Amino acid sequence: MATLSRTGVIFRRATFGIFSLAIASYSLTPAGEGPAQAQLSSTAPEPMLAQAAAAAATARATLAIQVLSNRADMISGGDARVQIVSSTGAYGSIAKIDLNGIDITKAFSMRADGRFMGLVTRLVNGPNLLRARLADGAGARITITNHSAEGPVFSGPQVQPWTCNAGASDAQCSRVPTFQYYYVPAGIDAQANPSSIAVPGGSDPYFQTYDPANPPPPQAIAQTTTDQGITVPFIVRLETGSSNRAQYQIAVLFDPKQGWDFADPQPAWNHKLFLLGGPNCGISYQEGAAPGVLVGKVLGKGFATMASALEVTGNNCNMVTQAETLMMVKEHLIESYGVVRYTFSIGGSGASIVQHWIANAYPGIYDGLIVVASFPDAWTEMMNTEDCISLVDYWTTPSRWGTGVAWAPTDQSAVENGDVPSSCVAFTLFRTLFTPADDTGQVPAATAYNPQTNPSGVRGTLWDYGLSQLGRRPSASWGPVEEALGYGFANRPLDTVGVQYGLKALLNAQITPQQFVDMNSHVGGHDIDYNLQAGRTIADPAALSIAYRSGYINQANNLHVPIIDLRGTSNADLHDTFHSWSMRMRLDRANGNHDNQVIWDSFTASGFVPDTTLETQAFDLMDRWLSAIESDHSGNSLAQKVVANKPSDAVDRCTVTETGVTGPCVIPANGNPRMGAGEPLTDDVLKCQLQPMDPTAYFPVLFSDAQWAQLQAAFPGGVCDYTKPGVNQQPTVPWLTYANGPAGQPLGPAPVSKTFH
Repeated sequence: MATLSRTGVIFRRATFGIFSLAIASYSLTPAGEGPAQAQLSSTAPEPMLAQAAAAAATARATLAIQVLSNRADMISGGDARVQIVSSTGAYGSIAKIDLNGIDITKAFSMRADGRFMGLVTRLVNGPNLLRARLADGAGARITITNHSAEGPVFSGPQVQPWTCNAGASDAQCSRVPTFQYYYVPAGIDAQANPSSIAVPGGSDPYFQTYDPANPPPPQAIAQTTTDQGITVPFIVRLETGSSNRAQYQIAVLFDPKQGWDFADPQPAWNHKLFLLGGPNCGISYQEGAAPGVLVGKVLGKGFATMASALEVTGNNCNMVTQAETLMMVKEHLIESYGVVRYTFSIGGSGASIVQHWIANAYPGIYDGLIVVASFPDAWTEMMNTEDCISLVDYWTTPSRWGTGVAWAPTDQSAVENGDVPSSCVAFTLFRTLFTPADDTGQVPAATAYNPQTNPSGVRGTLWDYGLSQLGRRPSASWGPVEEALGYGFANRPLDTVGVQYGLKALLNAQITPQQFVDMNSHVGGHDIDYNLQAGRTIADPAALSIAYRSGYINQANNLHVPIIDLRGTSNADLHDTFHSWSMRMRLDRANGNHDNQVIWDSFTASGFVPDTTLETQAFDLMDRWLSAIESDHSGNSLAQKVVANKPSDAVDRCTVTETGVTGPCVIPANGNPRMGAGEPLTDDVLKCQLQPMDPTAYFPVLFSDAQWAQLQAAFPGGVCDYTKPGVNQQPTVPWLTYANGPAGQPLGPAPVSKTFH
């Protein structure tokens, strides 16, 4: 990684975060790339430095323009932090800097951190030409592509309708940010507070309103010492605004008596960023409220905290708009607050999904993940939801059972691959994401979908919510309503064709052959409007390709950041323990190892939420791990650096809390219905490849002729062959943009400046 000394300060190339090289050229260009520039090492002997400086002084100067706050082609909000680097270190010879032909030279200066930079404002939407010229006429230019502060940048056309919170200046929810101040009262040690960071998360209740015009006496305010050893009054500033049509919040230790400059921020900030998310998986059509970010444990250490309403999966289970929003708010933070060293989060359930799938599909936004009660992604769970809805509807409708068939709770648990009690009932709560009716209450009745009275209305499915990424179903798949409309609804990835529910339970003699045959013959499936049909649910092929390629089904092939997976053991609800191991199996398959992931299972009697002590320990471990990676200036890949700098205590750890006994972590025996049908622990086959039915495959189970004929009718095309990848299964392509249409296109290399003479 390139370094360059300016007035005694050594800079690294990262600005967005230490692992941002995948998405942008934020700071200095490595040796051999781009325009010539000084490549001075902070450890070089002084005579060598003097010789290099003398040689540089006699060489003809060249310039390079670095866009610091984001990729130059993904800027939003009309402004960008820009640095100009001179190969000679002399900046007095820069004669002019212009934007779209307008002189903005006065916006740039040598800043307190040793960089020659400025805030470029008044960017128009679309391409903007920024040029810097030397007195001899030579210089550099770069095109900065600006987007609206309310998006979109790369997600494609935005969901409609959309309702803004009160006070917005337009229908896109634009607003001027507001600032409030809070303090921690004396006597409260926020960093030692036992409350959870991840579940339920959000703001701590002990924060009190601070009025800079009428502040409380100093003795009434707690002191905090950051992880950089700086002791300050525990006062924070909370910024609230809107980005990408969603409310965001940013908090940081802040002295109201002092100013804040991007290049010279207040010293209490350690330049680290902590993100907060939210639970569940859902959709919404409104700006919403960001999760609370006043988290004393984190702010007291000097971190900035940040969250957006669209980062909450219960509001927005759309990975692409989640990633886009996080990128946009993070860009705003960098432009307003300063360089970010690295970013990580602690998030449980739905907030673990945000981390896992964004870190794989849009690497560089997160530098480290602490996931609690984790899932690899949301769409795997939607696959499980389809299985569970179909099975529970069958199990709870005796009129659909054949003669002599009954289903006890233990039989149902056996079909679910050992969940006791059954967790499938919990998954049926997500049925609303599969039905086209509006279940949010946010869509005006006159514009909501109704197949008879308003077939062109807003459809409330998760797939239609992601129409910009998934695209529309081809005419060959249209149902009657689509045929009448003349266009298809959103491509849907749900598929149950060939899935032999209860296969393992049958082979283990936990259910009878007649139960197995009856269930697979009568379980049925769902049409595009989610009406029950006799045949199985069929996926749209395009949706399968997009699901894998986009990262909606996390293939882990770009997931090279440190991961600490925390959970309390739970085999009784949808947060099953096996999900941690599914992620591990995907890492092994994609990368040949899981060296970047550790699992801490506390085996608590309370269920899936681990002891809060583990959260604190994981936080400290992740901070040490990322700091070590940050200090690694070798030419190794990120994956190599993560392993090479892995702390010695970053190892699997499983503890029986009640006795304090520590033992090896064991892969749980339970699973879900699809794993009970033979799917491997990777648990990511949306649609299986089929193989002919073979009666010997069920040995020692024997079917009667009538049962075998019934089973063949249930699987006319054959049954799943889980020794093969899923249909259209493929690695995730990082940083896809949907600006030019569904399915997405890779963004390609980040723009870099070009020299001219």
